Amino acid sequence: MTISIVIPYYNDFERLIRLLESLEDQLLDKKNWEAVVVNNDPEIPLVLPNDFSLGYPLQLHEEKRPGSYAARNKGIAEARGKIIAFTDSDCLPDKDWLKNAWEIFAQDLKKEMGILTGPIPLFFKDPKCLTDAEVYEKYTGFTTEAYAKEGNAITANWFSYKSVLEEFGCFNEKLKSNGDSELSGKISQKYEIVYRENILVWHPARYYTEELVNKYQRLLGGAYTRRFKGKKAAFRRFFLDFVVRRYRFAIKKLFTISPKESMAILRVCHSVNKGAVQEYFNLVNGGETKR
Repeated sequence: MTISIVIPYYNDFERLIRLLESLEDQLLDKKNWEAVVVNNDPEIPLVLPNDFSLGYPLQLHEEKRPGSYAARNKGIAEARGKIIAFTDSDCLPDKDWLKNAWEIFAQDLKKEMGILTGPIPLFFKDPKCLTDAEVYEKYTGFTTEAYAKEGNAITANWFSYKSVLEEFGCFNEKLKSNGDSELSGKISQKYEIVYRENILVWHPARYYTEELVNKYQRLLGGAYTRRFKGKKAAFRRFFLDFVVRRYRFAIKKLFTISPKESMAILRVCHSVNKGAVQEYFNLVNGGETKR
């Protein structure tokens, strides 16, 4: 049993280096795992410094087809491990991440497990001085346990047998978002989705409101591609519900948290909805989804 960590990369060099260096602290013996980084930026090759060395095997690959799911599929194809671990280039797995996963897979003698996942807590640049976006993330975050109960997982913290991923055709490369929901939903129809508190990956809270605007534009694009293409009326209802839910969330927070934080959330929700309107018209007029 070996594990390959598949990491899609796009123009985020400093955080990728921090992730690769942090993986040195993994407690699982380094002979039992490798990292596979797939650069998805066709304009800028990924070149590591000459003096950059690691104590574990590292593969570097290029995937010119746009989208993180195309990059992940490339990583799966190149991976030498029987188990694939997914995380993102801006994440920081706990030092026990691989060791704990290894022990759980070792107990899965009948190979009934389709996906192993766990918590994705947020960390902040300065917890004492949060930006509007960080305040919003503080109150939304990742609900991975509830997500797992619904039969889904998030690629920031996901383990699967390589054979299971290949059985379901890996990720849908046409999607720029929602690809993890689509694939994990298929896998959960046949295999178990297992959630464990000790499978832990830290994720940075988004710092700028524009990052959240882009995130939700991608989510709208993913939903449109998966469920609503050619169904304008249904997508319009979905979009209007999306906008209403953002404002409803902001209004509720006006009565439950401090005025400073509630106003930050209101500003973010307004910006997200403005971006959603732009993306709605982009999509219904035949535009490409955001990457």
